[in-house]
Amino acid sequence: MAYAAINSLMSIIFRSVKSTGLNLQKYYKKLESMRAIVEKPLKVIGDDLEVLTSLEAKIAALAYRTGDIVGSESRKVLAAKSPISRRIAIWKLHFKMKRAVGRIDSTVKQWIGMLNNEHLEAQNLTLASTSDSALEPENKMVGLENEFEMIQDQLASHISESEIKRGMAYAAITCLMSTVHESMQVTGCNLQSFYEKLESSRTIMEKPRKTTADPREELTSLEAEIIEVACNTEDMVDSESRKILFAETADERINAFWELFFILEQAAECVDSTMKQWMAIWDRYNNTRDQEIQNFSLVDISQHALEMENMMVGHENEFEIIQDQIARGARELEVVSIVGMGGIGKTTLANRIYCDPFIVSRFDIRAKATLSQEHCVRNVLLRLLSSTRGKTDECYEEQDDGQLADRLQKLLKGKRYLVVIDDIWTTEAWDDIKLCFPDCNNGGRILLTTRNVEVAEYASSGKPPYHMRLMNFDESWNLLHKKVFEKEYFSPEFEKIGKRIASKCGGLPLAIAVIAGLLSKMGKALDEWQSVAENVSSVVSTNIDVQCMTVLALSYHHLPHHLKPCFLYFAIFPEDELIFVDKLMELWASEGFLKVGEMKSIEEVAKKCLKELIDRSLICIHNLSFDGEIESCWMHDVIRELCLREARNMNFVNVLRAKNGQTPRLQSTHFSSISRVRISVHLARYPDIEVRSIICFSGNWFSELLHFKLVRVLDLTLMRCDRFPSEILDLIHLRYLALTLSPSLCHMQTLIDIPPQICSLCHLETFILSGDWRRGWLYPLILPSEILVMPQLRLLRLDWNYFVYLEPTEKSLVLKNLQYLYGWNPWYCNGSLLFPNLKKLQIRGIGEDFSSCKELYDFRCLDQLEELEFCLAYRNVDAACFLETVTPSGATSQDLLRRLKFSMESTSLPLLPTDDALPHLLLPPPDAFPQRLKKLAFSGTCLQWMDLSIVGKLPKLEVLKLENDACIGDEWEVVDEGFPYLKLLLLERLKIRYWRASCDHFPCLERLFLERCLGLDSIPQDFTDITTLALINVSSCAESVGNSAKQIQQDIQDNYGTSVEVTIVRHVKAKNIYFS
Repeated sequence: MAYAAINSLMSIIFRSVKSTGLNLQKYYKKLESMRAIVEKPLKVIGDDLEVLTSLEAKIAALAYRTGDIVGSESRKVLAAKSPISRRIAIWKLHFKMKRAVGRIDSTVKQWIGMLNNEHLEAQNLTLASTSDSALEPENKMVGLENEFEMIQDQLASHISESEIKRGMAYAAITCLMSTVHESMQVTGCNLQSFYEKLESSRTIMEKPRKTTADPREELTSLEAEIIEVACNTEDMVDSESRKILFAETADERINAFWELFFILEQAAECVDSTMKQWMAIWDRYNNTRDQEIQNFSLVDISQHALEMENMMVGHENEFEIIQDQIARGARELEVVSIVGMGGIGKTTLANRIYCDPFIVSRFDIRAKATLSQEHCVRNVLLRLLSSTRGKTDECYEEQDDGQLADRLQKLLKGKRYLVVIDDIWTTEAWDDIKLCFPDCNNGGRILLTTRNVEVAEYASSGKPPYHMRLMNFDESWNLLHKKVFEKEYFSPEFEKIGKRIASKCGGLPLAIAVIAGLLSKMGKALDEWQSVAENVSSVVSTNIDVQCMTVLALSYHHLPHHLKPCFLYFAIFPEDELIFVDKLMELWASEGFLKVGEMKSIEEVAKKCLKELIDRSLICIHNLSFDGEIESCWMHDVIRELCLREARNMNFVNVLRAKNGQTPRLQSTHFSSISRVRISVHLARYPDIEVRSIICFSGNWFSELLHFKLVRVLDLTLMRCDRFPSEILDLIHLRYLALTLSPSLCHMQTLIDIPPQICSLCHLETFILSGDWRRGWLYPLILPSEILVMPQLRLLRLDWNYFVYLEPTEKSLVLKNLQYLYGWNPWYCNGSLLFPNLKKLQIRGIGEDFSSCKELYDFRCLDQLEELEFCLAYRNVDAACFLETVTPSGATSQDLLRRLKFSMESTSLPLLPTDDALPHLLLPPPDAFPQRLKKLAFSGTCLQWMDLSIVGKLPKLEVLKLENDACIGDEWEVVDEGFPYLKLLLLERLKIRYWRASCDHFPCLERLFLERCLGLDSIPQDFTDITTLALINVSSCAESVGNSAKQIQQDIQDNYGTSVEVTIVRHVKAKNIYFS
């Protein structure tokens, strides 16, 4: 978590520099160094893990708090009304930032002090002072004596905390650095020295550390100190910066400045002191580490905490495939990898392969060993050598690692051997042992099991690894039945409950084994079985020390520090919630979790983080888009329990939920320091909470938002409000805001005004305004032009909208940071507004919007645009259909439509169509499109098929989607050169009957999707000569279309020897859903 905190703090400092012009580079560079240290894997042997993780938690807290201070004091600098008050505000910002960064620096120094050969680095770590200010106070600790005495008492008494918090401390520092940076930008205060101290502390924490699972408890308290101080400081920075910005008098600005400076000075001092303790612990630890490594017992860590009977149920087909791959095939040495989440049965499958009589008869010699997160090569060699003899040879103990490796190689050389390496975690671990396995062309095989796809692909011999699947219900019930019901008789009532339990285990064998062990001990108490059935996930997670969570927690503890906050963030989503990747990545970005380099975008970094979590078998893919991108994901219930447990232990996320109208019991003793909260109750019951992120799923409590001035992420999409809540305008620290606006039909409202004061949210990066999907074309959003000057806005998503006033005559660069714009009204696509860095654009409106402007569709200025979508809606149909079903008593559809028409006339907005003609889109010439355009989509645009010849001339177009009457006419005859670079084509809900094209029109086509084209007779048979074709997906089309797809598949196989995947989904009862 320290990584994410420091990263967030760096982001805040960066924004502060941009807005204020202050020189905060020193703080930023120091935080960058600290982030680099904390980013490295934590590897500690012995009892020091908890001591280190405590320091990390403390660093995270310090960073978060420093970020708040920077944000708050930076705004005070910006709000200064005279040069003197501004200078004082800058001094105060530096004063507070120096203290805050100093405290983080101190904690990072303690971190360094506990590492191998790091004490010299700790001594050489110097932090630059603030800029040449004559009034800069000395870096002394003020008012913190009692706090440090408390920490010393905690260290002496060895208070135990089992959570690993190093990542949390890193995240806290990063967030604090971001806040300090932001404060410098907003207020103009020079807080560079504070920033650099934080940066140095974070750099120290990024260094790789050697750890085991049984750490000493000293670092836990130190890290908790860092987290607490960073979080408190960050909140105070934001608060004081806000005071600077809104100060009405010079005295108020001066007081706010000194307060900010003092807060940062205190934070820096505290972090500095804590990091010194951290490094001292590491220095003391270095003297004993080497001996501990030698005495480290591999079997203690490597063996799963849950000893299960070697019973495999299901996976028979998978067993036969792997058995055949190992027993037969080439004579060259091959590595076969099995990958999957913890507890899914990889070891059981590998052991069954290893002991199978057929396999035994095929090999001259067999050996196996189980690795650990912190593998010891010597122990692996000893285990492999011992397994070949069935016992440990004492002579092996006297040999060094090189002699052992040589002995193993000679033992295997010239023989047909099978080696099983179970639970390998890293590519480095494979590199350490792979040279011990000779390739003598005797059919040698190595079978690996791992939780990490990257490791599996790295070690495998060219063939893709085998991915273990979860069990289906029948297999789950079969396993539970064998473990419980076959041992003694139970009445049918128990079997009925048992089946419910099996279905709730989510197909994870480890969870079923845990539940089976519990049920066996419970006897035949029906009410107790019923309780287990209702709380399967929590029952599994309570068996922490020797049961399921111990096995699964290894995956979490082995995560790099930049991934830990990304993983824990999943705790903020409700159980069984489908998680959409676009939203998840935006939340990660707004939280400051992502480390973005110069050559990568935020989206690229977020996708890489998600892929790593998926590759490590912690997150599962739910759905892919047509072009293969991950659209949504989910988390197994047992993994989610692990995520919730770790998030609660670290005060990273908490859930407020009321039962029977009562205030829920808090799940943390230090609840006021929680950074993120998912809420389904009224917040007025928790006036002391200082949260930075709120995701709400019920209630109506906008007035209560005034209590949470420091909130940065506010997601209210699952709440529906009939107006824009003015209370939100006071939340000036917001980075992410998502609202659903849905006026009540009973009030006969037709317009939704967004106040011009929205521009006061100057740090807003993601702004989402949604409407009720059923009413999306009833109530347009009326936007102020001020929204176009919000400097940090990166994503803007809107429903049907118009601007109150927008001057289109003069070109001006607006929204320079904007990269994603959805719902843009075609009225304003006239070239007068430039978005120089825009990557994705959705143009959306009704027919009158598209036909309103003569200069429509000049996109040449959008030279970074890669994705473009046109969406034209038939509002006259949609509105009437909706009103027929939701019209309240006392009002008719005609009443509401007349009211809507009147409101639109009075505001000069376009009227509803008066005739039955469907509007259609007129495409601009090819040179009016951006030359970088890769993806193009049309929906409801009623193009003529011949118009697509314009699209075919786009030089880099790879994806084309035609949906919902995008083109009209029953025949598409592709002309000219067609689409020479197109790789993916989607035709959905079109009234096409005949499609005439040749392979030359689509020479690069790889994926073809046909959905609900009910009149289409077939796919062009000339597609059999498209050698790049890999997938044809036919859904809800005529049977003849599916038959033509199968024929193309067969012809390509016969003519070219390549396979094409064909998927056919038949819709039993077709329903015409189109309007004419």
